[in-house]
Amino acid sequence: MSARAMQATWLHRQRGAASLVVVMVLFFLVTLAAAYTSRNLLFEQRTSANNFRSTLAFETAEAGAEWALARLNEGRMNDDCTPITGVGGLSSPPQPSFRERYLSIDPTTGLITLPAPFDTRIAGCVFNGTGWTCDCPATGNPNPTVTYSGTGPFAAFWVRFQAVTSPTKPFAVRMQVNACTRVADDCLNFSREAQSGDGLATVWSMVALRSGLSAPPAAALTVRGTIGHNSGNITATNTDSASGGFTVHSGQAVPTGSWLTLATIPGTPHQLSAVSNDPMLALPDLTLTPAQPANQGTNRMFNSVFGMWPTTYAAQPAFVSVDCSGGCDAGSDVVPKIQLNPGRVINLTGGGTLRIDTDVGTATDPVLIVTDGSVEFSSGSHNFFGVIYSRVANWRLQGDGTVHGALIAERDFEARNDSQNLIYDPAVRAAVRYRIGSFAKVPGGWRDVRP
Repeated sequence: MSARAMQATWLHRQRGAASLVVVMVLFFLVTLAAAYTSRNLLFEQRTSANNFRSTLAFETAEAGAEWALARLNEGRMNDDCTPITGVGGLSSPPQPSFRERYLSIDPTTGLITLPAPFDTRIAGCVFNGTGWTCDCPATGNPNPTVTYSGTGPFAAFWVRFQAVTSPTKPFAVRMQVNACTRVADDCLNFSREAQSGDGLATVWSMVALRSGLSAPPAAALTVRGTIGHNSGNITATNTDSASGGFTVHSGQAVPTGSWLTLATIPGTPHQLSAVSNDPMLALPDLTLTPAQPANQGTNRMFNSVFGMWPTTYAAQPAFVSVDCSGGCDAGSDVVPKIQLNPGRVINLTGGGTLRIDTDVGTATDPVLIVTDGSVEFSSGSHNFFGVIYSRVANWRLQGDGTVHGALIAERDFEARNDSQNLIYDPAVRAAVRYRIGSFAKVPGGWRDVRP
């Protein structure tokens, strides 16, 4: 081979080697780019997974807070936190309500503490893939009986309450909810430590009882309109010096006669215990424009007692309505509702008459009844413990019986037949005010960090 041919062959081979080097360099650069892209993808995947677990835990904690608030406004429940729907489901003694399980409300001050053992009163739920399963034990950690569906994660939360002690606040209690994306005591308890892969969240909220009777009456009988009688006899008693000893309080004249017996603080003339023609109670109708609830004196009377307009009051969660359009018997229609719903307002709709044919309420567990109709005592001589507010045009009270607490008539009142004893009981009135009503969040009392 000539020298020229050898040189050409050598140059051709060198050109191939150069191409190989260039290709290898390009391949290396492509590999680096792919590795960097994969690294970013893994990072984004991990970030997305962390964000998902974090969001899931936070939303679970939020759901737990709303769940606990709803349970505080419900009636008696089973250990799995489901409501008891019929009196036949009541045990002896009956199962407590959620607020009775986890809170202790002082009937004289409204201060809320925790029933013993206060440090182990915890409720909790777990999402099983399709719905929530809960446990409300009297003591110990929640342990719902659950069958899981799917692959998870199965988020869960625990709820506990803490008394407000510095400073003390009547009606208020602090609620804490812990949530985790893993169903395990070490992740849900209130002294937990996070582990790899856990989504954790804590929500604190101050909640308070909005009393069902924000402005309790100061007299055994309070009537906005006229007071009359038709063969009836009433004895009104108030020996409580703190309330002034008022027996009858009316926006119109309080008539006199042998049918009305007044008993007040010893040493005080009984006729001075009746307050007549009080303009703050008469509350005439107005003609405000545009039209508003305050136009009606009846609505302003309602607002002065309950602190809200009637439509707002009826929308509160701890409100139990009973259809009384055809008349109601306390023993069969109302008392079962009272037994199932301690701490809740009983509202009778339809304008029918409530016939008290059995004892209603007790001195330690009085009731609050708001009705559109009259209330009367039927055969026998029975006791009513609590406060009754009637919106009927003319409340005709008849039958022999005793009221321990107070009666409030939004319009007119008439003592009709038989004899009734109206005893102003400050302990009953206080228990109604401090223990009956709806729990709600306190504005500004929510936070997602430990206070």
